[in-house]
Amino acid sequence: QRFPPENDYRLLFRSLVLLIDMSEAMREKDFRPDRLRCVCQLAEEFIGTFLLQNPLAQLAQVALIGPSAEPLAARGEAARDSAAVSARPSGSASMQLFSSSASESIAALREKRKHPGVGTGVPSLNNGLHLAKDLLAGVPPYCTREVLVLFGSLRTCDVGCIEETIAAVKKSNICCNVICLAAELHVLKNLCQATGGRHDVPLHREHLRALLMQHTLPPAWSASMQPCLIRMGFPSLKSTSTAALCSCHQHLTFSSYVCPQCGAKLCTTPNRCRCCFLHLVSPADISRSFHSLCPPLPFDPVPADAPEAKRLCACCTTQLDRGGAQCPDCGEIFCHDCDIYSHEQLRQCAFCVMRDITTLEEEEPSDSAAVLSGAEQDNNAGGAAPSVSRSPHQGT
Repeated sequence: QRFPPENDYRLLFRSLVLLIDMSEAMREKDFRPDRLRCVCQLAEEFIGTFLLQNPLAQLAQVALIGPSAEPLAARGEAARDSAAVSARPSGSASMQLFSSSASESIAALREKRKHPGVGTGVPSLNNGLHLAKDLLAGVPPYCTREVLVLFGSLRTCDVGCIEETIAAVKKSNICCNVICLAAELHVLKNLCQATGGRHDVPLHREHLRALLMQHTLPPAWSASMQPCLIRMGFPSLKSTSTAALCSCHQHLTFSSYVCPQCGAKLCTTPNRCRCCFLHLVSPADISRSFHSLCPPLPFDPVPADAPEAKRLCACCTTQLDRGGAQCPDCGEIFCHDCDIYSHEQLRQCAFCVMRDITTLEEEEPSDSAAVLSGAEQDNNAGGAAPSVSRSPHQGT
């Protein structure tokens, strides 16, 4: 019952460009302490959750500072403008600006906030969409192409025609989602409708957080996409007595992950090899991606007439005076915090998993006994004495 229906497919390889408005309108104080700091704080939380729940995803950031759109270098490099990015070969530019590391992306966002031009001018949505389209041009065909715009201004100052840009974005199969802090804008609404995205206006800080977290869920499978096998590698962590340069940061390191295909060294996983572009993951990353496809069922509220002895959280053993949730499969009771942790972080009911493991352990001896019983019957039928030979290192 915990597995999705047959027609429930999700896209695991995601490529997201986060456009953040850092213009003068973000100095408004309707979101405390102001729009810019509120958005940046929640964007850091969104980046961590997005890359945690989507370990096979990659994320790039673009800051709308005045009329310019500036990409945020996620690896400590100098920021490049859109002209420099589009002048690079297809694929090379996007691979340098996309990152699967939450710490690097958050550090790049914090560094950009110190820019002297932040909080001035009028943003240009046209330039931001052009840069996002150039970044997503080098994304492999099996990845999603998504743009999330955090906009705070009531206007956009563009040189070219924004309608032509929206048509070009739609032609590139890019899905644009917008969260506008000020009000619903006609041009942003048209952008979302044309590309199949959604347009939201938050009411307060917690509402903004909830809207951001909705975009961490993998999107549904598109009928225009075709499933394909993707080559992936599982690198091994090796330590050496001599320092070597990593291919991702060009830093000296004594411990690194080694690409199984070309032997290049990288600092972290999940990542993509800078030499052969092989996806490098760990078994834990694959497991987290699978759990995002199979979330646990919503827990049922605990009946009001339940005895007090049963109002005990199965995880943290907290006595529940009121409220609580009950797993529909195993019947265990959870408090509010453990309920949220099971659905948003663990992505499964721990007691259902323990029950499945116990069931498997109980079935294995019975299966072995059945095989042994069948072998004894065959030997007795042939007139031979039943005997079992087992090496000292052979398991049961």
